[in-house]
Amino acid sequence: MVSESIPGNPERILNVSGPLDAVSKAFGLIVRRINDEPFDVPSVPGSRAVTIKFMIPNSRMGSVIGKGGSKIKEIQDASGARLNASEGMLPGSTERVLSVAGVADAIHIATYYIGTILIEAQERMPSSSYSTYRPSSNPRRPTHGGSSYIPGYSHHIHGPPHNPPQQLQTQQIYIPNDLVGCIIGKGGSKINEIRHMSASQIKIMEPGATGVGPNGAPGGSEGERLVVITGQPANIQMAVQLLYHRLEQEKQKQLRAQQTSNSTSS
Repeated sequence: MVSESIPGNPERILNVSGPLDAVSKAFGLIVRRINDEPFDVPSVPGSRAVTIKFMIPNSRMGSVIGKGGSKIKEIQDASGARLNASEGMLPGSTERVLSVAGVADAIHIATYYIGTILIEAQERMPSSSYSTYRPSSNPRRPTHGGSSYIPGYSHHIHGPPHNPPQQLQTQQIYIPNDLVGCIIGKGGSKINEIRHMSASQIKIMEPGATGVGPNGAPGGSEGERLVVITGQPANIQMAVQLLYHRLEQEKQKQLRAQQTSNSTSS
């Protein structure tokens, strides 16, 4: 739902409600629509980044930021998006602006992380209340949240109620053997995080296990490990995006380390 336009004020509010996985997917699709990108094609390095402004209750912003900015850093690392929280509250309300900049997939993942944090905070402190920001018609009102590809648009994130569960599906992907460790993480921390954030079952098979490729032929190769993902379609998509983003992070880390080593030796 989009709020009415107020003369003399460029801001309007877009409210998106529904199950969290659907809401986060919706924001990814909104970015794709803005950029005139196909809905079913993953973001690529050349994809256009956008900035979307979310309105977060001030009482919840601390949970999103985390101690010393730890949560924002976690969201940035997991999604590839860049986050910036405004210092002050919007006039006449108890909400602050959280700007999220990135490509469609990054916005999708970051929205899911933010929504999860807000839902968990609501469960811990259900009695907290806040007043909703309403754009003023005064054109001299200062602007908040920086640039946005939807000028002046802000967004509320709502979580449950959940729709009836869809039938579970399974998808298989392969990852290089030498990158399995970065997917699992210390004590299984990374893979458990991805399972939690995507609400999917993720199983990394033993070396040598193969799935079924096109025409029933075995997929993969000796240098790869099979990963089996089970869940609802949107959750599987989220899990695949998180896995591939984690792999890309590790590849970039290894590349930087190699470049540093080469420059030191020379």
